[in-house]
Amino acid sequence: MSTTTVVPTPCANWKDGGSVCFREGTLVCGGCKLILYCSRYCQVKHWSEHKNECKSPLRKTTWLPAWDRERRDPAWSRGEAATNLHNTFGPNKHFWGNTPAMDVLQLPRNEGPAHDKDVEVLFAASGDVRNAVQTIRNLPPDFERQVKMTINDRDFDVTARNAVILLLALSSLEEESDQIDFERLAETLIHVWYSATITKDTLSELQSRVKPLISDVCQRAVDKQPGILIGKTWTFKSGSSLLLVLKKQDWARVMEFLDVPEDLTLEKARKIRQAITLAPEREDYRDRWYFKDVSPSMRVAKQRYREDGLLLAFGHPRIGFDYPNPTLFQTVFQTISSWPLDDKADPLGGWPLSEVRATPSRIPEDIYGKLFSYLRGVFSAFLRRVATGKIHFELFNLNATELIQRLVLEEGSYDRIEASNISDTCWLGTRETLRCLSPLLRAPAENPHATLITVYLNAVMETVQGSNRGGKELDIARIRKYLTNVQDISLVSNPQGAEMYRIWDARSFTLDADKFFREYMAANHFEDIEKDLHVAMKEQNTIGDAWPTALKLCPGQPGAQEEFDDALASSCTGVERYVEWKRVA
Repeated sequence: MSTTTVVPTPCANWKDGGSVCFREGTLVCGGCKLILYCSRYCQVKHWSEHKNECKSPLRKTTWLPAWDRERRDPAWSRGEAATNLHNTFGPNKHFWGNTPAMDVLQLPRNEGPAHDKDVEVLFAASGDVRNAVQTIRNLPPDFERQVKMTINDRDFDVTARNAVILLLALSSLEEESDQIDFERLAETLIHVWYSATITKDTLSELQSRVKPLISDVCQRAVDKQPGILIGKTWTFKSGSSLLLVLKKQDWARVMEFLDVPEDLTLEKARKIRQAITLAPEREDYRDRWYFKDVSPSMRVAKQRYREDGLLLAFGHPRIGFDYPNPTLFQTVFQTISSWPLDDKADPLGGWPLSEVRATPSRIPEDIYGKLFSYLRGVFSAFLRRVATGKIHFELFNLNATELIQRLVLEEGSYDRIEASNISDTCWLGTRETLRCLSPLLRAPAENPHATLITVYLNAVMETVQGSNRGGKELDIARIRKYLTNVQDISLVSNPQGAEMYRIWDARSFTLDADKFFREYMAANHFEDIEKDLHVAMKEQNTIGDAWPTALKLCPGQPGAQEEFDDALASSCTGVERYVEWKRVA
């Protein structure tokens, strides 16, 4: 059965295996504010289907997590789980970003609006390609020089997915620009990127556009020695191009991202995914996250995404999404298919929540519907920019420490290097990250605006915990200004209750993060690193906000409560620190 259009938002009166109303939705459900109907008639007819969601216990303002209602200790306070209150469950592949996408160039603010040179960017530990998409989308409209983006990740699966997504985009732009439906193509990319199941048309596009490109390389590599690196460059009519460099045996593995395993039925795929996203043993964790959500309806929206994994408006018909997404469902041990993401993975984590929230919508509580509309605009703008040509992508599957050897001929050639959080102490750390990557950055004489960006996800909280001041840094006075029902922590009736954990989770947004990061810098000898490696930490960031997820408004200011509520409901901590470096020699 064919799917309905996404824009305008269709009427929510549909039933799996039954009838579908194809008219535009205009009347919002006054109860949940999650769906639209075309008429009062459709709303009444659909009530038997919708009432379980609209009247869900999650939508009650008095809802409490099960462990709190039952007056028992939550799962993480017992046994090994207690070692990490936020531990995740599942394979934990990093297919989706966990920090907001950023434009790593910001040309007008740095090189200037009249900049007339080619630009080269290196994503040294890319994860997904959201930062590349956001950067290209924001290129100045009159910038006509070439942009080269080198995208590297040590995880083969991440690199393969990035290659498939970019090849799908580039190969779909082969027609004349006035014949390309950019919005429809953007929707296809959204589902390949984020939806657990896809339509027959989307699967067909993957297999007709991308599969022949990869298959051709596999056939040509038959006689090559195992382990040898093979690079293939595709140049498209738009003028853009893509180079993919992989080991011989890995080219065949890319093909697995384009075919649904023969034994993986739709029902089996749902069970495999829900064994992670709805694991019974993780109920307390889900409840804890839900208890922080902005509104009761947001809980229902998140529960829906956990159930079906489709990034669509809440009321949009799910009919036609009958094929497991082969770029997500992985085959392990040659026979067993698995869901590769952990149970906390969320598409919302990779994009600026304030911009998603500000996306115009007649369904104010449908956060995933807003995300879909936001991404539709972002991806459409990205595709239109790529269609103008002069964008060259290079994809590698290397450890960051190998980059300086592999890219030695390009030493000192990058205007921007984005290193993600490999600078965290649990990965390479600051010194090793800068030792490996700073030589690849342009010297000040060539580009005084050349910048290397490191992200610290754990630095502040590691410093707090390492100083044994975690509890002392609980600023109840400030938290009380946001959580107005909190009067005195000593009066919270249940020390293991949901309210206590919400207070604890709010802590990171009220810390003196600057103080703790200065302590972190001292403990990790930033000054010595600067001297030894001939780099300097910028006093003021010129690419992105130093604290992009921190609260910007003071309690009592207009919008401050909404900002706090959104932050607390997000997967961020508010203490993610972006540091920008430049070479001094």
